Amino acid sequence: MRQGTEDKGFTILEILLAVVILTVGLLGLLAVFPVAMRSGKQAVETTNAVIITHSVEQAIREGLRERKRQSPDGKWTYFIFSHDGVVDPLPTSIKDARTDGDYYILLPSPDPDRKSALNRADFYERGQIFIFPESDGTTWEVEDVGGFRTVEDETSDKRANGRGNPTNADDDGDDRKVTNRFEEYETYDVRRVYRLSNNFFDAEWAENYDVSDDDPISQYSFAFSIRPARQDGSLDFNYPTDSRIIPAGDLYEVDILVFRAFREGTTSADNPIYETQILVHR
Repeated sequence: MRQGTEDKGFTILEILLAVVILTVGLLGLLAVFPVAMRSGKQAVETTNAVIITHSVEQAIREGLRERKRQSPDGKWTYFIFSHDGVVDPLPTSIKDARTDGDYYILLPSPDPDRKSALNRADFYERGQIFIFPESDGTTWEVEDVGGFRTVEDETSDKRANGRGNPTNADDDGDDRKVTNRFEEYETYDVRRVYRLSNNFFDAEWAENYDVSDDDPISQYSFAFSIRPARQDGSLDFNYPTDSRIIPAGDLYEVDILVFRAFREGTTSADNPIYETQILVHR
């Protein structure tokens, strides 16, 4: 064994340097977690919203296919919308549907007589926009913290769905402009929504055992708007041009809006977390 040799360990300075390096590395790693959690939450919300929009689309197409009715002169069309979130009892017969029911979907008509030739852009701009569930002139109850509250929409002097006549219904296309710090933009003034629910949740059982419904689906809701489509055809024998068409009034643009934690009856409703547009045929 050699004399004069000693076992050397780490100095205080080396230990402090190692701790600093380890701390910096851990802080960098921890900073990734909020970003990852936020991205994961957004991905889940988008996935749920896409599933909801597909379900709403199928319900709209089914209503137009199976539960549709026209006015005696064939100028106006409405259908019964059946989907989770519709609270009014569905009518036993389509002809018995109430115009103020949240299941009653009235299609707008840009040119009821279908005789006037006009520019395609003018045709598109003159077309009304309806938003559902209809809220104009209606009063409804909303479940809120601590119980239920009553909400009334007094933003329009029109009655719900114009009492069945689209020319007397409120055009929601002019319903509000929103201004933030950066820009002014137009959006739909959605006052009422279809709220989704957990149909498998037994409220009576939950009350007996003091269990709450924590299914996230109950936080989602949706609304949709309908307007005549720009791609409308023509009833004329000649192929319609952009400068002169006779609108057929058969195609409609439907914007489906999905919300989360929506507060009904407010003038500053949250923007939708997801929005998509589909084209439907009357």
